[in-house]
Amino acid sequence: MARFLIFYFVAYGGSHIYLFVKLKRAFSLSPKKQFLVTPFLATLFLAPLIARKLESSNLDRLAELFSGGGYLWMGLLFLFVTATASMDILNLCCRKTGFNISPKSLFLAAGAYTLIIGSYGYLEAKNIVTEHLTIKSSRLPANAERIRIVQISDVHVGQIVREKRIKAILDKVKAASPDILVSTGDLVDGHQKQFTGLEHLFLELKPKLGKYAILGNHEYYVGSAESEKFMRDAGFKVLNNENFELGGLISLTGVDDSRNKVDRTANAIIEGRLLDSAPKGVFRLLLKHRPVIEKGSAGKFDLQLSGHVHKGQIFPFNFLTWLSFPVRSGHTVLKSGSQLYVSRGTGVWGPPIRFLAPPEITVIDLFPENGITKKN
Repeated sequence: MARFLIFYFVAYGGSHIYLFVKLKRAFSLSPKKQFLVTPFLATLFLAPLIARKLESSNLDRLAELFSGGGYLWMGLLFLFVTATASMDILNLCCRKTGFNISPKSLFLAAGAYTLIIGSYGYLEAKNIVTEHLTIKSSRLPANAERIRIVQISDVHVGQIVREKRIKAILDKVKAASPDILVSTGDLVDGHQKQFTGLEHLFLELKPKLGKYAILGNHEYYVGSAESEKFMRDAGFKVLNNENFELGGLISLTGVDDSRNKVDRTANAIIEGRLLDSAPKGVFRLLLKHRPVIEKGSAGKFDLQLSGHVHKGQIFPFNFLTWLSFPVRSGHTVLKSGSQLYVSRGTGVWGPPIRFLAPPEITVIDLFPENGITKKN
């Protein structure tokens, strides 16, 4: 939380200062106009924090208003800053040629880009895409029927993702008719009050082989006990660093997320031990929130399902997430023979905007390697 607040005040606060400077230069704001603009920008900057305070004071409607408006502004500001920064770099590179974008033209162009891309991104965030992946495995008996796994990840049920969004997600899941439903972390977001009472929506889903969930980093922000209660009340079996065998066909290994470097090291050791003790001769599915392949785990699982990175959620933020997690979203076959699938996420974190990273549910069909593939 301390690191988040430092980032919030330094990076997000710095973005507001950058906007203020651009606004001042573009329109030659007088001291009086600057005085009027400052509290407006300060309110937008503080809106997400104000929303948290209002929620704790039981002012839920106001909290939703500040949260929705504040996070929407956050996404728009990110788009504006990246656009203006790009044009600043262009101006710098072309300085010797005499080419120069005036402060006013730069601001207006960046503003137009922000409104157009922001509007598109708002609609993209609502358009949940169904991605399909087919995997054939020799670990499944030749006479086995297709096993369909549906993955949801990073739903972030809370102030932004509410009933309407959850129902849209669940409609997509129902349409896929899964045998197994898995949630690979960050099912919930924010304080417990934001998601309490929404459990019943998930109870409508009853895959014949069950529903399984693991903890992501946001479950720890809320509190692991509260998060696990929500998931269990929603009908999920929570896999806390444990193996679970399904009908002699699939072994599920669920690994908790890491809260810090100490936990990360400990969980890597636990993960290796779990995979070593997993039933042999069955398809081994590893559920892990962050798309990290541990050195000691490669080759010990058939498929790892992860999320966390949202594919950056808003381009070009994906370049920053790539620095921490240098894997692409989607399907990757590793050198060890194991496979990795990284979901773009099913909900949104913070800004209700996605750009070049549409939300998804993932349908994974498992077939025996020498069996007959029948898609339905």
